[in-house]
Amino acid sequence: TRPSTLDRILSTKVLRVGMNPGYAPFEMVDTDGNLIGFDVDVAHYLAGQMGNGVRVEVQKSDWDPIIANLNAGKFDLIISGMTRTPQRALRCEFTDPYFETGQALLVNRAKWKPSARLTVRDFDQPGVIVATKLGTTGEIAARKAFQKATIKTMETESDAALEVDAGRADVMVYDKPYIAIRAQESAQRTFAILEPFTKEYLAIAVRKGDTELRDWLNLTIFELKTSGTWDSLYQTWFVRMPWLERVKRPTS
Repeated sequence: TRPSTLDRILSTKVLRVGMNPGYAPFEMVDTDGNLIGFDVDVAHYLAGQMGNGVRVEVQKSDWDPIIANLNAGKFDLIISGMTRTPQRALRCEFTDPYFETGQALLVNRAKWKPSARLTVRDFDQPGVIVATKLGTTGEIAARKAFQKATIKTMETESDAALEVDAGRADVMVYDKPYIAIRAQESAQRTFAILEPFTKEYLAIAVRKGDTELRDWLNLTIFELKTSGTWDSLYQTWFVRMPWLERVKRPTS
């Protein structure tokens, strides 16, 4: 029998992680070209828990083929802000969740006035343009929540946000952490409605049948959450955010 994925990682001392950079603050490129983020730190934590000098090797992938690339053996697992869904679970196996989130809204200020009374339903009307990233749970949530509005899918998160910045879209649907950060950065042109209107669980994806690796990851995710490490990572990437200075932003 061929060695398991876990055996191969331990013998080669390389943990190959598939990521689709651009999803702040989970995986993004800083001004020096380094990949940084919550998921990057989680990957290093996992390698550290394996010991034996195992190091992380990030393999970048486009979003759409990322599960196909995992199944083709281009990397050992995916840590890329991926929501576990029944549809995706037909093609790969998921760990227990390591992060809970939901979809929120980034809104164009010139078209809409900030108000505590604004809800998702207010945007579901003809003539409203809703931007989101292609092939994501954001797109699924947008199509479900906005039956009357026009859905405009973009290749990347920042492309979708720029549509709202520029007024080519009224609103963007995406994960709450990204929307919160993006609204801070473009506060003159946009505002956020951060009360999530979906519940989502981010998990690590492995190939079907890689149960040994999945079981080890589940145990280690539990360790991550209960040891205080998860809380300190959350503080760094979502609360204090010292990294904002280090990140490239497309200027609109």
